[in-house]
Amino acid sequence: MSPPPTNVLALPTGSGCQRRGGDAWSIIAIMDLAGIAAILALAGIPVSVLLGRWQMRTALAQARESHRTAMEVAEANHRSALELARRGAEAERDRWLLEARRAEYRFFQNALGQLRRALSSQATTEEELRAAYDDVHDSSHRIAEVGPDEVHSIVDVIRRQCYTIPISWPGSVEQRMELWTETVAPLRVELDAAIRAAVGSPSPPVQGDTLHLRRP
Repeated sequence: MSPPPTNVLALPTGSGCQRRGGDAWSIIAIMDLAGIAAILALAGIPVSVLLGRWQMRTALAQARESHRTAMEVAEANHRSALELARRGAEAERDRWLLEARRAEYRFFQNALGQLRRALSSQATTEEELRAAYDDVHDSSHRIAEVGPDEVHSIVDVIRRQCYTIPISWPGSVEQRMELWTETVAPLRVELDAAIRAAVGSPSPPVQGDTLHLRRP
């Protein structure tokens, strides 16, 4: 009587083993260590080969995971650095704009004060009056650059109203001051409110109808 067949899984050898190496390793992957060791012993494959392959796969997987994590961290750090740089640039621009506005508003207010004093004096020459007008004119255009529109719109109206006040005969000092009080002075009150809203500073003290911003 022939002995009963033995349930032994035979691995392909030779060129067949090379052609179907992937299938063999797939079978090995689903077996426990004892079964794998037995099969490898029958096939003449050292256990160290299998262990080396597993270690290599594990090392590669860990390396890929470490690389992916490092890339994610680097990308997050890069985004954070860009955001911090953007916020810093915006904050610096806001500080510059605020200081530029305060300086130009102060210059315009002082130019208006000088023009008013020139218009109220009989001793002022026509050249001096024209120079005072020029200061108001030039400052109004600089305010157009720093804004905001709420301030510049009032400044532009004040500039045009100043041009309606005669700087020479037949206009008298009394006529000039009357025109100033009726046209320019009320606008300066509106300008003061617009400037406070733009720079967030308290209202400066008022002397006559001449308003001067305090230093920040």
